[in-house]
Amino acid sequence: MIRRRDLILSSAAASLAMPGLSHAQSSSYKKEYRLSMVSPPGPLWYKMADLFANTVRERTSGRIAIKLYPGSSLVQGQQDRELVALRQGAIDIIVGTGVNYSGTVKDMAAFALPFLMTNSKEVDAVLASKVLTEDYYGIVRSKAGMEILASAEYGYIQLFNSKRRLTKASDMTGLKVRVVGSPMFQDVMNALGANPTSMPWAEAQAALASDAVDGVTLTQEQAIAAKAVTLGQKYVTKWNAFTELLHISIANPIWASWSPEDQKIVRAAAQDTAKEITRLTRANEQADEEALRRAGVDVYIPTPAELDEWRILVRRPYAKWKATINPQLVGKLEEVIAQASKKV
Repeated sequence: MIRRRDLILSSAAASLAMPGLSHAQSSSYKKEYRLSMVSPPGPLWYKMADLFANTVRERTSGRIAIKLYPGSSLVQGQQDRELVALRQGAIDIIVGTGVNYSGTVKDMAAFALPFLMTNSKEVDAVLASKVLTEDYYGIVRSKAGMEILASAEYGYIQLFNSKRRLTKASDMTGLKVRVVGSPMFQDVMNALGANPTSMPWAEAQAALASDAVDGVTLTQEQAIAAKAVTLGQKYVTKWNAFTELLHISIANPIWASWSPEDQKIVRAAAQDTAKEITRLTRANEQADEEALRRAGVDVYIPTPAELDEWRILVRRPYAKWKATINPQLVGKLEEVIAQASKKV
């Protein structure tokens, strides 16, 4: 009888203690975490955020709930302000590209250098490298105040315009081209003879529609989602000069507030999400090109000789921005890419 009573009391105490422990752990958690991204619903950029949020919710049994804010709506569409808002606590999680925040942390423009990565083999080598997961992630952790959990390929940014087929660099002369808010992109366009202008995407759509701007740099998928052909963008040159990496990043204080067990779960969810988005990006490449053609877009693929001309013209801005961004980091990336190019 005594033993049975002790067991009952022990079980009751355990049942009371466990909810207490669960509450202690979850009390430091927010009811909802705010995830910001510049993408509207639809494209793979949005799908990356959505897949990550859903996977985290399922694997944590709802302990970590993430709400999506597309279109950089938490910062009135100004995607370059997302990092500042994250530091101020208005944003908890960002799914985005480093170049958008390079105005605050210059090192984050490293992957946006022209013709840095030109094929999937080189991108895979970078994604698997310690230069990315240790050097770059460490820089972002210390300078930007956020923890990158995983990175994915998001495809090549191509040249769209409303005026003419661009078969050689000299065809760029005088074109007014909207670029993201980075002086490096402006320098690249200036080197090609274009007239670059920076503006938020919401303003860019109106400028393209009114013919105030002639062209824009977008991935094929972004152009389809934005219905770029209805904005007069009837020509695209697939020069593959830029390929973006999309990163899932969490504010350092938020990351530190989670238990080690939940950190492990969330990081694994991010990594699985990144692998799937990289796969989809590559799988959709040809389909996106065909969709553009069906929409009446003139798709031009430059010859190797024509691409060499583009590369030569951007050498000076490349060298300038390599030195400005982080020459040691970029040098390590170049080594990883060169090794990948040598492999059969």
